[in-house]
Amino acid sequence: MILLIFNVMNIFLFWILFLALWAIVPLMIIKGRVDEEPKIQTSPKVKEKKKGWFN
Repeated sequence: MILLIFNVMNIFLFWILFLALWAIVPLMIIKGRVDEEPKIQTSPKVKEKKKGWFN
C-alpha cells in the first residue's frame, strides 16, 4: 500500500516538474529576446578588404 502511494506521488511529481519545465523554458527564451537592445551605431563601420586566395 505504501509502495503504491510513493509510486503515484513519484508520477505526480514527475508531471508537475515536467510541465513546469515546459512552461518556464519558453518564458526564458522570450525574456532573453526582449532583453536584447538594438545597438545604435554612432559611426559607420569601415569594411576591410578581404584578402583571399584569388584576390
